[in-house]
Amino acid sequence: MAEPDKWSRWLAETRFGGDQKAAEVQLHHLKLLRKRLLKKAGLGEGKVVLDVGAGEGLVGFGALELVGATGRVIFSDISEPLVEFTRSAAEQMGVLDRCSFVTARAEDLSAVESESVDLVATRSVLIYVDDKPRAFREFFRVLKPGGRTALFEPIDDQRMTEYSEYWRRRAWVDPDSKEGAPVKDLLERLDDHWEKRYGHVNEAMLNFNERDLVMMSIVAGFAAVHTELDLGAGPMPPMKWDTLMKSSGNPLIPTNGEVIREVFSAEELARFEQHLRPVVERGGNLWRAHGSFTWAFKAPIPAKPFPEEP
Repeated sequence: MAEPDKWSRWLAETRFGGDQKAAEVQLHHLKLLRKRLLKKAGLGEGKVVLDVGAGEGLVGFGALELVGATGRVIFSDISEPLVEFTRSAAEQMGVLDRCSFVTARAEDLSAVESESVDLVATRSVLIYVDDKPRAFREFFRVLKPGGRTALFEPIDDQRMTEYSEYWRRRAWVDPDSKEGAPVKDLLERLDDHWEKRYGHVNEAMLNFNERDLVMMSIVAGFAAVHTELDLGAGPMPPMKWDTLMKSSGNPLIPTNGEVIREVFSAEELARFEQHLRPVVERGGNLWRAHGSFTWAFKAPIPAKPFPEEP
């Protein structure tokens, strides 16, 4: 078994802060996302699916249920440990004969034959790809005529600076609110440190929006594109403080606890925790979702590309 890397370690540990209950809650929401993504993926008996950036195989194994006994899924990921994980999972599920596995980057799928798959699927993959146009060209190349993509990507376009700052300042609690006032000085220092130290760690995550995904699809050669925004805000569910401290928003950044220890003295850290722990553990603070679903069609376009709505 390959040694864990930043991708597999994040999926296994820091994504949920080691909290099984938090993992179960997030997995429930991810399965709903997968259902929505695959509903318009045009899958059926005998189809071949390429799951790019498969991770632990959430999308690919969901697709496998839709392509029947004669269908197949190719699990592709940049991380060798995650490729091995999906291979082991497929073997345990008794579906290894309907799966294949590739270690590859989204922008270099040369291990996959041209015009060999019916669907290219991703979930939160292009946010880590610098050369997105090249990835779209690869998606187009491996698709059969009449094939399509089914892509979900978070949208956090920091070119919209006023909105970016608005949400970033509320990552913990609004520093200008009554609740945030006692630690406003700490929140502002943390925000400033975050922007200077980690604001440019992954430009690929911040330099595009849903319109860019449509444009890149068309430039790559796709004949039609349909995109749906998924934006929302609401109360954060209760979370253990220790879970939050041990968790990280993505594989390229430290945990929340590691970041705040970079900024605060022991006394400041104690004040920060004393004030914000109750806020985090009771829930109700602002939470937001921001993403888009993109289905791009390689000609010829089906007469009825999507299932009829009830």
